[in-house]
Amino acid sequence: WDFFRLSTVVLYSFYKNAVQAGIMVIFNFGTIFSGQPFFDQWLIASLNFVCGAPIIFTGLFDRCLSKDYVREHPEVYKATRENEMITIRTLTRWCTLAIIHICTLFFFIVPPSMEGGGMTSAFSGLMRNDPESRPGDGEGGDWRSVGTVVFTSMVILLAYKVLYESRSLVHGRWPAITCSKANDNFVNRLAYTWIGVTWLSVGFYFIFIAAYQLVGRVGASTLAPFVDMANHVMGTRSINWMLIFFVPIMGMVFDVVFKVFSNMFYPTETQIHMEIEAMQKRDRKRAARAAERAGSVSERVESAENVNEEV
Repeated sequence: WDFFRLSTVVLYSFYKNAVQAGIMVIFNFGTIFSGQPFFDQWLIASLNFVCGAPIIFTGLFDRCLSKDYVREHPEVYKATRENEMITIRTLTRWCTLAIIHICTLFFFIVPPSMEGGGMTSAFSGLMRNDPESRPGDGEGGDWRSVGTVVFTSMVILLAYKVLYESRSLVHGRWPAITCSKANDNFVNRLAYTWIGVTWLSVGFYFIFIAAYQLVGRVGASTLAPFVDMANHVMGTRSINWMLIFFVPIMGMVFDVVFKVFSNMFYPTETQIHMEIEAMQKRDRKRAARAAERAGSVSERVESAENVNEEV
């Protein structure tokens, strides 16, 4: 487990930074390589904090195979000796997906937002209750607004990526905190995967930009350019929400296609064992259901015989 966990953490960490850097490189083609950053400087600095919790929990709790299966099949350790996760094929897949996700985030968001898409529908959309004396509030073709939309979509895409690369999701138990005197405490009942993705990653990001846009109001500083940016991006333009929702999903479609193709035609040793274990679990469930049905039938037959004897 430790080998696969650490390999996933290392690959994801390089992938995450490559996606952010790649988007800024493509943006600089349009700025004649002036060095103009596409994202706000504090958004760039927040990436490792925003996207850190999900991959940390994956590195702590992810399991590709159950304990019982590993004990019964010690040959699964062969994958670690052969360095299964850090191979040329695996690195090529991660690098290719990083390039695809970079292009997806940039070319599916920037052109619709800047090249004519920055024009607002004014007061027929999210601004329908705003005063008509401020018609320019809905314009969003500037690089800072578009960069915030791209960064938000990237955060959600990275959250999807963690979920897709995790081999076991920790769902926990609900409710996590109870008055029961059982031995398991609430720490063992928490849904760490979903806490990391929803609250400590995506949720933390939205709280961060909502607070960040207010801090700059104190006075002139490097924080001032982001004042009211979250309200402007999220509260005046419906197209931003459509892009934030659909573009990360489009990016993950490529990921799913690559993974399905790889697992079907070039499966690794571990993938084969995972499929064998899944088939064994399915057979055990079927056997248990068949035993239940057989037991219920026998009970009904016995009850019918008892009734006949009484008659």
